[in-house]
Order: sequence, then structure tokens, then C-alpha cells
Amino acid sequence: MSGEKFTDNEIQVRPAKKEDMVAVAEMIQELADFEKMPEGPKLSLQDLERDGFESKPSAFSCKVAELQEGRGAPSVVGYALYFPTYSTWEGRAMMLEDLYVRPAVRRRGVGHKLFDSVAKEAHTSGCSRLDFHVLEWNDARSFYESKGAVNLTNKEQWCYYRLSGGALEQAANMGKPI
Repeated sequence: MSGEKFTDNEIQVRPAKKEDMVAVAEMIQELADFEKMPEGPKLSLQDLERDGFESKPSAFSCKVAELQEGRGAPSVVGYALYFPTYSTWEGRAMMLEDLYVRPAVRRRGVGHKLFDSVAKEAHTSGCSRLDFHVLEWNDARSFYESKGAVNLTNKEQWCYYRLSGGALEQAANMGKPI
């Protein structure tokens, strides 16, 4: 594939369907491999289908980028997974959990289309902001900065924490040992 940007006829960004979760699950693993955490994903295809399409309300929303090549069926070449959050300072917000584009089609505008589509949804649904995390070593940081994103660790010194596994269970048990 050449390095030229795809046309609007070649790449379409649309809301994901349940049947897209097969490709999304594959790309979640590709992203984990890229992030040097191949054992990270614990979700199954069934988890994605249930949480995104069978649960009410759904736990997440997802957009996919489809590449139309020739006369065959389009192929899913990227995804953005996101969900609503709430800021006690600013109200409605959105969290972009993942944005991934398959390596063969990177640098051709697919990531821009996915990101802009999620940003548009955040804006039109009344969100005051779109939050996301990027690994420090990931060159994609410059992509997000080119969109106007601000690194809050540098600017405001916010640290991102996580409570999981046994620590989460212990906290849920009011601090009593498990």
C-alpha cells in the first residue's frame, strides 16, 4: 500500500456492530503486543459482545474503520473503544480507552478519522472533555498533541492510579484481609 491518504470512499468510520467484535478482539491483542504487554488482555470475544451489545446500558461504545478494497467485502482496519465518564468539575466527559489502527494502513489518515469521530460524538453529546492515556514511549503522543491534547502529567502533575485484583477485593471487603 502506498503512503497516500485514503479517500472517503476507501475508509468509512461507523459504529461497531456485534459481529465486528471478532476483528476488535484481534486488534486488542495486537495493541497489547505493541505495548509490550501480550498477556494483558483478559477479555474474551463473548465478554466484548455481552458488555458492548447485550448489556443495558452497554459498558462501552465502539467505532470501527472499514477499508473498501476493490469489489470485495470491506475489512475492519482500526477501532476506537470509549465510554462516558463524569467530572465533578466539568460535568459530562468521555474516556477513550483504545484507539488502534493496523500497521499496514497507518499514516494514511485512519487514526485521524477514528479520533475525530469520537471527538465529534463527545462534543455533540455535551461532553466537556475527551480523556485518554498514552504510554510515555509511544510515538503516537505527537499525534494526540497535534490534535491539541495536553499531557496532564506534565502540566498538572496528575498521576494515574489503578486498584485491581486482590487489592480491589480487599478494599471492597472494607480493608479486611481476603
